[in-house]
Amino acid sequence: MPRLFFSLLIAVLLACTSPEPPPNPDVLARVGDVTITRDRVESAALRLFPKNAPSDLRRQALERLIDIEILLLGARQEGLENDFQVRSKVAQREQELILDEMYRRGVVAVADDIGRDEARQYFEQHRIGQQCRVSRILASGPAAIDHVLTRLRGPDSFAAVASELSDDGNTAQQGGDLGWKSRLDFKNYVLRRQIFRAKLGEIIGPVQEPDGFSVFVVTDEREVSFEEMAPAVVEAMQEQKHTIATFEFLEGLANRADIAERRETFELLLARLSEADAEMPTFKTGETELVLLELDGQPWTLSNFMAAMTSERNQAEIRELDDLRRFARRLYALKVLLPRHAREIGIHEAERVAKGIEATRRQALIERIRQVKVLETLNPSKEEIRAYYAAHKDLYVREQRISILEILVDTRAQADSLLAAIERGGDLGDLARRYSRRSTRIRRAEGRIQLLRPDKYGNLGWEAKDAEVGQIVGPVKTAQGFTVFKVLKKIPGRQQSLDEVWGRVRSHLLQDLTHERFDALLAKLNDQYADQIYIYEDRLHKGA
Repeated sequence: MPRLFFSLLIAVLLACTSPEPPPNPDVLARVGDVTITRDRVESAALRLFPKNAPSDLRRQALERLIDIEILLLGARQEGLENDFQVRSKVAQREQELILDEMYRRGVVAVADDIGRDEARQYFEQHRIGQQCRVSRILASGPAAIDHVLTRLRGPDSFAAVASELSDDGNTAQQGGDLGWKSRLDFKNYVLRRQIFRAKLGEIIGPVQEPDGFSVFVVTDEREVSFEEMAPAVVEAMQEQKHTIATFEFLEGLANRADIAERRETFELLLARLSEADAEMPTFKTGETELVLLELDGQPWTLSNFMAAMTSERNQAEIRELDDLRRFARRLYALKVLLPRHAREIGIHEAERVAKGIEATRRQALIERIRQVKVLETLNPSKEEIRAYYAAHKDLYVREQRISILEILVDTRAQADSLLAAIERGGDLGDLARRYSRRSTRIRRAEGRIQLLRPDKYGNLGWEAKDAEVGQIVGPVKTAQGFTVFKVLKKIPGRQQSLDEVWGRVRSHLLQDLTHERFDALLAKLNDQYADQIYIYEDRLHKGA
C-alpha cells in the first residue's frame, strides 16, 4: 500500500474521532498546533502544479503540507532548533532582514543615484570590459577531485572530463561551460584574481566551495563595451554603496561599544591566515578558544571569528594587522551588536522581519532533519556501487565523438566561396582562422572542434556522423549560419568501465537511496504523529 495513501487513511480515520473543527471554515487540516488553511493549500497547489487548477490537486497539495509539518514536529523532537547549523542559518537570515528593514526605514542611509560618467569611470578603473569564458568541474570531495585532476593530465579535453565527472548538473552536459564572466561575477577576490590572470587552457584550482571542490579553465577572452555592461555596472555600484554604508554603520556600532581587544590573539590569527593563504587556516589544540574580543565580560573567541568569517559571502582582503582588526570588529558588530541594536529600536517587531525569521527557521529545520536522518546515514559499500553499475550499465555509455575542422559563416554564398577556395587548394585551417564566426579560441585552433555528442549539434552533427574521415562537407545550414567542415577523426561509442565512472555511479546510487530513505522517514513520522493529524474532509471537498 503506498505510503501517502496509508498515512492519509490513518488521518481520515482519526478525523472521525478528532476534536470539534475550528470555527474558521477555511481550516482544512491540523497537525499538532498548526492549522492548514484553504488559502495555504491552494497557494501550494499553484506552486507545485502551476499548469493545473488548484481545486483538482488540493488533496496532493494538502499531503505535501502535512509532510512539512510532521517533518518539523520530528525536527523539534530531535532538539534540532538548538543545532549549530540551524541556528547559523537563522542568524544569517536574521541579520539580512534587519539590514533590509534598516535600509527601508532610513536607519542606514544609502545614496543610490549613480551618474553615467561615474559608472563609466568605475567600468574603466576595474576593467569590467575584460571578459573570460570559463568552464568548471565540480567534485564532491578530495578523492573525487584528485580523480578529476588525474584525468585532466591525460589526453581528454576539459569539456570531456566535465561532461563525464562534474557533479554540477547544470553545466556538465555543456562541458562545464559557465559562459562569459566579468570581474563583477566573482565575489571571491582570490578566485577573481586567478581567473583574470590565467592563460587560456590553464587549470585553476582546486578551489574549496560550499558544495565541494572546483577546478576552472579559461577557454576564451573578449572585450565588451561600456554600453553592453552599463546596467550590470550600475547594479554592482549600488550594491557596493550598500556594502560601504553597512560597513560604516557596523563600524559605528563597534566604535560606540567598549570592546576590549587581545592583541596577541590578533597577531596569532594574522599569522595563521597568512600561512593558509587562500585555504582555511588550521589551529593548534586550544588556540580556537583564545579570546579575540570581549564586551561586558562576554568573550568572542577565534572559534566565533572563524564561524562568522566562513558564513560571510563577501570576504575581506587582509594584508596587515589593522585590516584584520577592522574586519573582526565589523564581524562582531554584525553577529553580536546588530541583533541587540535591532531589538532596542523595535526592528524585530516588524511583520516582515518576524515572518522571514520564522520561515527561515522552518526551512532550516527541514533541511537539517533530512541531513541527520537521511544524508548522514548514507555510506554505500563498494559492493553496492558495483551492483548498481551492473543494473544500470546503459547509463554509462560514452557516445561517439567526432573531431572536425570547420568554418562557420553567415550566408550560403560565403560558404560556397570558401568551398571553391578549398577545392582550388586553399588551406581549410587558415581559412577558418581568417573567416570563421566561431570564438577566438576555436579560430586560434584553426577551426578544430570536438563534437562530444553529435546528435545535439543538429544538422552539423548529423552530417558529421554520415561523413567519412577526410571528407569535406558543405555548405550545411545550421542555427548559427552555414558551415563547411572536414572530418578529422571518429571515436566510436563504447561502454565505460566502472573505474571510469565510479564517482557518477556512486552519486546516482546516493540519489536513489536518498529518495528511498526520505520516503521511509516520512512514513515513520506519519505513523509516529498519526494522533496529531486531523483532516476536515467535509471542508476539503466543499470547495472542490
